[in-house]
Amino acid sequence: METILKLLAEQPESLGEIAKGYIVKYKKPIYVVLEEILNIAKDYSENTEYPAICAKAKKNMFDAYINVGFTDEQALALMINDNIQLMNNIKDLQNSVNSTTKK
Repeated sequence: METILKLLAEQPESLGEIAKGYIVKYKKPIYVVLEEILNIAKDYSENTEYPAICAKAKKNMFDAYINVGFTDEQALALMINDNIQLMNNIKDLQNSVNSTTKK
């Protein structure tokens, strides 16, 4: 790597040739990896079990609010509030990570 960087410092115009060489060398294996990633994404998008589990958990939470005496509207408001709080926590965590990595 040091040799490549030294050559680039001496002859920056050679960067194009070096890049082309790496592209030709690694293009096929990268396409194989990307095709596998795409297949995984397709499999995931066709999965109905995980969304059903999530929906059931949300329905159970709604029913639990109702069972302890909240109205439908109150139960829905509490669930919305839970989601808003979750999003705020994610945003705070992201900001914390971003500020840590910038130091």
